[in-house]
Amino acid sequence: MIRKRAGQRSFSDAILFGAHIPDPKTLLDPVLRQLDELLGSDELVDEVLEALRKRHPQSARRGRPGTPAEVALRLLALKHIRQWSFEELEWEVTGNVAYRAFCRIDSGKVPDAKTMIRINQAIDEATLRRVFERIVGEAARRKVTRGRRMRVDTTVVETGVRYPLDSGLCEDVTRVACREMERVRAAGLPVPETFRNVRRSVARRLYEIEQIGRRPTSREAKLEALKKPYKRLLRTARRVVRQARAVVEAAARLRRTIPGRVARSLRVLEQVAFHGNQVVAQTRARVLRGETKSAGKLVSIFEPHTQIIRKGKKAKPTEFGRTVKVQEAEGGIVTDIAVVDVHDSALVESSIEIHTRHFGRPPRVLAADRGFYSGVNIERAAAMGVRHVVIPKTGHRSDAVRAREGTRVFRRGRAWRAGGEARISRLKRTFGMARSRYRGDAGLVRCTYWAAIANNLVAIARAE
Repeated sequence: MIRKRAGQRSFSDAILFGAHIPDPKTLLDPVLRQLDELLGSDELVDEVLEALRKRHPQSARRGRPGTPAEVALRLLALKHIRQWSFEELEWEVTGNVAYRAFCRIDSGKVPDAKTMIRINQAIDEATLRRVFERIVGEAARRKVTRGRRMRVDTTVVETGVRYPLDSGLCEDVTRVACREMERVRAAGLPVPETFRNVRRSVARRLYEIEQIGRRPTSREAKLEALKKPYKRLLRTARRVVRQARAVVEAAARLRRTIPGRVARSLRVLEQVAFHGNQVVAQTRARVLRGETKSAGKLVSIFEPHTQIIRKGKKAKPTEFGRTVKVQEAEGGIVTDIAVVDVHDSALVESSIEIHTRHFGRPPRVLAADRGFYSGVNIERAAAMGVRHVVIPKTGHRSDAVRAREGTRVFRRGRAWRAGGEARISRLKRTFGMARSRYRGDAGLVRCTYWAAIANNLVAIARAE
């Protein structure tokens, strides 16, 4: 007899549910099945354990039992391999018996999204660096890579900022400052009597600026017409910044304990006052004085470490983020990743040293694009033991250089170097390194390390 629906479940069915499903490990995909043994390494778990024990002075001995270090490591690795948000991580693991077994949760309670955010923040850059290096060492031990070849390149990891407009930056300063001063006033702390929420006034100025930008007139006429609304906007922003600084100074003179939420608002006001002065200064210089080039321009008050980077891309000529070095060996293993602030040509020697530390010997082939070229780099790489330095020369090439770049070894190394673009694309598209979803400079470093860790874990699993 075929029924439309199954009948009501009995209590015994709930008890015996586990007897009717296969072993959860057999339900995992091949990649996670291979990683199940790798992530059980005591060295990796101990690194996370030490980081979690530093959250509070007595975390190792007192308090309620928290999320085990092994569970935290597996949950974070799974999140970045699958490129889930923290909410998706909680939802997926809660409803999947295979993920529960992989994360060593089984029938226990899955940590919620907020708990995982705090755990992720507790694992600092130094811990992630050690975890990353241990995984690279494991890849070398399993002979996934032998370190015979090395390629290095740089890319831009964007931060979570909107397109920086001078009017938008002034609006951010006034909006955040007014919001925090209202919270401080509601808590009973002194606020200047002249303080008013200027949100509507700023919105009118932004509307005027937008309408002027749409006028069918010449560029010179638009720039002249923009000065009047910008002057009014800057006047408002300067007044709000002065009021924010006055609130911070008045709170510092108080002799009573300030609640935690109010103290947080005061810290935000202090940062807004500091960045607000720079926003007002660079806006006045660009709009009123016509100075389009300003060194160290601030593009976001929320991500002040963001830089304006031009890599010569036609589709995206200007990017807002930080430059990240990606170093790779054969086998798809990223051997080093770091946020850098120097020219590409200054990274060759340090990259060879890092490769030598991982594998005990320099690479036979070093491949990079022409941005890494310099005569000193070629000589230094050869002196450090690199047999074939595959870095095309910039500018005019002599007959000897043309002959060297026409050899079979150089051509094959140059073709292999092109695969580094695919590796960077995979880090960005598959493992979430295109745009940092974590806040601050430390968050961007955390994003890059987790992308490299996830890439190496998948590469090791697929090579087994």
